[in-house]
Amino acid sequence: MLRYYVIVILFAISLNYSKKEFKFCSRQNKIKTQIRGNYKNVISYDESPLLTSRKQNYIQLSGSGILFRNEIYGAYQNYLGTYCGKGKSIVIELRQAFELNTLKIMLRNGDVRTYDFIVYASDSNKETVIFDGINYYNEVAKIKFQNQFVKYFRIFNRNGNSETANINIIKIEAYFQL
Repeated sequence: MLRYYVIVILFAISLNYSKKEFKFCSRQNKIKTQIRGNYKNVISYDESPLLTSRKQNYIQLSGSGILFRNEIYGAYQNYLGTYCGKGKSIVIELRQAFELNTLKIMLRNGDVRTYDFIVYASDSNKETVIFDGINYYNEVAKIKFQNQFVKYFRIFNRNGNSETANINIIKIEAYFQL
């Protein structure tokens, strides 16, 4: 009988320890989810990013060409979105540093173009190159990079596109993809 009580007591103690461990893991997962932007796009109006390079950028259609809006986009031949000239950058600052690993850039649609640009991700201390090259005939450039904390992205227009000296961005998204 004593043996039975000892087993029950040991089981109760281990069950209580497991509950504490579960609460700790659950809390840790919740923090990780928040740091990763709840696995959603952190460059949208809802997340309050800043276009800190706005003085060297151009936005078509008096603000409706801003690259973090949430509406569905029309495919206009002359739709420029947010754009900048050769040797300039588009800089998007996030409201906080997030752990991210994916960046999607929707480039001007309506015709076939190649774009030559460099994308940097920074945690405010050091810029890391996450893309350096030419995007051939793709409307959406999906850039996968190592998990890292990002406070801002900088898209440097090295050589424009095959039609003009500009880089035209219709929409941009950044998130952590599992």
